Amino acid sequence: MSDSVNGDEDNGPRNHPVFYFKDGSAIFKVTFIFLSLLSHLTRHNIYQLTSRECPEGVLYKLHPGLLGARSTFFESLFSLPRSPESPEQIISEGKIDGNPIELPSCISQEDWDSLLTYLFLGPSMHPKSLDFLTSVMKLSAFFDIEDGITHATQELQRLGDQLQPALQFELARCFRVDAWIDPAFRRLMKMSLRSLDSYEVAQIGHHGYFWLTQTKAKISALRSKIAFHVPPIVNSGDCDTPATCMVSWTREWEERVRQLLHHPDTPISCLALLDQLRNTHIEGLYNECQDLTVTWIWGKRLLTREEELVDEAIKVLMDLQTDQPLRAALSESIRVFHGWLFCPNSCRNSCLNSRQVGAQVGA
Repeated sequence: MSDSVNGDEDNGPRNHPVFYFKDGSAIFKVTFIFLSLLSHLTRHNIYQLTSRECPEGVLYKLHPGLLGARSTFFESLFSLPRSPESPEQIISEGKIDGNPIELPSCISQEDWDSLLTYLFLGPSMHPKSLDFLTSVMKLSAFFDIEDGITHATQELQRLGDQLQPALQFELARCFRVDAWIDPAFRRLMKMSLRSLDSYEVAQIGHHGYFWLTQTKAKISALRSKIAFHVPPIVNSGDCDTPATCMVSWTREWEERVRQLLHHPDTPISCLALLDQLRNTHIEGLYNECQDLTVTWIWGKRLLTREEELVDEAIKVLMDLQTDQPLRAALSESIRVFHGWLFCPNSCRNSCLNSRQVGAQVGA
């Protein structure tokens, strides 16, 4: 491993202090120190890509065998033929510091360093931070490194609530973590739309946000209908005071249930309301009358419809997630809009295409 930090003394590219191996034989160059959204860094909801470019670049001297063994992309890259008759620029590319393989501008040094840390350094050197794991997941998908995606997915899962639901939903969409769609959407359903900033809305995406708002609107309308219409009392044959039970039930619904359903800060879910009606004695109401009435409500699905609406939305989102042609179209729009998270295919394929053309010209 080289201890050199600077390459040429004429302000040329810097050798990376860790990933410029003396025994490496594949030289790469990164020119972008970081590439991110201002809203990601400052939460000011400013949709503007910001980057700091280092024109001279940073050089990495790596082991192609290791890269090729872990990545089908690099395996293809290093297997491209180089004819002796090819131009010198093609023959020497990636072999000397003066002609490195330049990574596309959509790859930042921060992300590249994270991927190399995962690939070349031991597990004890792997940070467990959200930024590191997101970088590993992004570039593992970019370079077809399956174990990298698996590792990042498992470690991100262990972060629990540190992984915000909007980001979890976005990672699920971009990197086919299908098992995250359900829990991420349910977590989003528990959040107020007012609490989501424009950056999080972009993370959720057009279809996700559409179904989030539609489902919330349907549930709001359902709650209003439930709160306004008092279900009829079902009296037991053993009840001696049916009129009193009816008054007690109506009072409970109008004064208590409506407040619970429309609480401005912590509205109760319909399923939680059903459990509360089943397990909490209502004053003035005969126990058997209460049990029969709650059972009737459950049978009519009056308080279970809310959960069904959420399940229906998740089913639609899962259908979108697993529909290959549609997903390909959606993914492309995601990549164009979120270049910071998942670069366009053209950006990745340019590395291979340029070398294939060069090889063909020299052949």
